[in-house]
Amino acid sequence: MTMIEHQRQQEEKFRKLIEEEEIRMLRKEMIPRAQLMPLFDRPFFPQRSTRPLTIPRDPSFHSINSKSWRCMSSCDSYSFQRLIHQSSKPIK
Repeated sequence: MTMIEHQRQQEEKFRKLIEEEEIRMLRKEMIPRAQLMPLFDRPFFPQRSTRPLTIPRDPSFHSINSKSWRCMSSCDSYSFQRLIHQSSKPIK
């Protein structure tokens, strides 16, 4: 055995030892442990938000008519596309 081969074997053994130790540490960290119970000795007082309230809007459940929808067929698969009108308002 040459000196280079002996050195490579030593390095391989050292690398293997390091890997085994890392695996052992990771397995030790993965053991589930109980979480501490939170302290309820102080009551919780929620703070009022500084954001403005949202303004409710009624949903528009209008009926689907043939003018607003069209059927596109290609290769025996059907897909419906909604025609976008200029008068529709964007959602904020």
